[in-house]
Amino acid sequence: MSPSLPQFLKQRAERNFAHLLREVSAVTAEEALRFASDEWRPHKWGIGQNGSIAGIVYHIAAWKSLSLPLFEPTPSLRETADFDPATAPERDDWEGVVNWLRDVGERWSRALGGLSDSDFDRLCPWEKEPIPLWEFVVEFIEHDVQHSSQIEYLRQRILVEKQR
Repeated sequence: MSPSLPQFLKQRAERNFAHLLREVSAVTAEEALRFASDEWRPHKWGIGQNGSIAGIVYHIAAWKSLSLPLFEPTPSLRETADFDPATAPERDDWEGVVNWLRDVGERWSRALGGLSDSDFDRLCPWEKEPIPLWEFVVEFIEHDVQHSSQIEYLRQRILVEKQR
């Protein structure tokens, strides 16, 4: 029997977050900070990004944190401007960033896991028009995959450079 869409999304979210954590756990502090640049061009959704793996992980944790209110009975989404860097570790504190990702990611997963199937149809605020919660969940699953792939790529690039 096939799982329901909410069951499938919960499984995928858990699976992809676990993969992300495996990638992150294999990165040393030196590797995490490599490629960081003060010249990195900011963009609307790019909290914490600076070209480094640490910046990517910081970015993921920031958005998981900002999106936690989506799982409340009256869902809301905090925006980029609502992010307070004082609530997060410094980007160059690799151990702190990893622990932050693990903590906020586990809270995010527990909140997602506690939803009923009908909760996935709730409308959530999004810029001009609300969208169902299941669409946000898909976006965050894809977000984990996208950034996990970037980390894999940078790890390979670092490995090749070390072998030269």
